Amino acid sequence: MKETVSILNQALLTEKATMLSANLNKYSFIVSSSASRTNVKTAVENAFGVKVLKVNVLNVKPKAKRDRTRRNKQGFTSGFKKAVITLQAGDSIDLA
Repeated sequence: MKETVSILNQALLTEKATMLSANLNKYSFIVSSSASRTNVKTAVENAFGVKVLKVNVLNVKPKAKRDRTRRNKQGFTSGFKKAVITLQAGDSIDLA
């Protein structure tokens, strides 16, 4: 089993993620690319002491972008793996 620190990289604090946490009790995290759903579930439960009901995992693909500092050459943003975690009613995570 992997350590919690190596699975959960950072919490996503975007406008959409904030609305999900406020209304639907769902929290978004950037996780390791080799992490599975069960690894993410146990890592969140151990790190925050909450009960996880559901884990949705998706790979965010890299996007092609033009780099103006390199004479408009094409580069790519980094891709990452995102996990959306649904918690039991009454549980919450303080990400602030």
